[in-house]
Amino acid sequence: MTGIHQKIQEKAYELFKRYGIRSVTMDDIASQCGISKKTLYQQYEDKHNLVLSIVDEMVHRSETRCVSFIDSSQNAIHEIFQSLAMLQEMFSGVNPSLLFDLSKYHAPAFRRIDDHKHRFLHGTILKNLRRGIEEGIYRPELNVEIIALLHLHNISMIFEEDLLPRMKFSVLEMQLEVMVHFLYGIATPKGVKLIEKYKKNILKQQSL
Repeated sequence: MTGIHQKIQEKAYELFKRYGIRSVTMDDIASQCGISKKTLYQQYEDKHNLVLSIVDEMVHRSETRCVSFIDSSQNAIHEIFQSLAMLQEMFSGVNPSLLFDLSKYHAPAFRRIDDHKHRFLHGTILKNLRRGIEEGIYRPELNVEIIALLHLHNISMIFEEDLLPRMKFSVLEMQLEVMVHFLYGIATPKGVKLIEKYKKNILKQQSL
């Protein structure tokens, strides 16, 4: 990514996070970047193209980091909580309307997220489940194929159009509750102790 592309994407995402996508115009983005509207359109043919580019970059970064968590994590449950920390960083201060706007007005970008979910996240969840069983912190009788599909659905709930307009909680609060509920359902007694440990750590970080 060139310097100008990075600058535009960063400024645009800052605006989208604060106000949602629909409320931000290309004029707003050009002004915040300190460039002309003509220059902006030379880089991105329209707002849809810019949104898709931002989503592509975010998906690439999240996939790279998720792969690194497998090597750096102490165990399967720690890997999950590392992913939560990444979500905290990505979605901190995000206006819930951003997700709604993405699903309703930017279909190509939303399909990119959907592809990421079914291709990458599903595979990552399966690997995590198998790892946890081998480590003795997930119950050995789990049908990992079914559990992975159920958990994938739970993760994607925050993008559902009928839920987003009525969302009373932050994305982070919802993801933490969904993730912890999932973990308690599959953990062994040994795993429950780890959940309590990592949950206490992430709640402490959120309160700082």
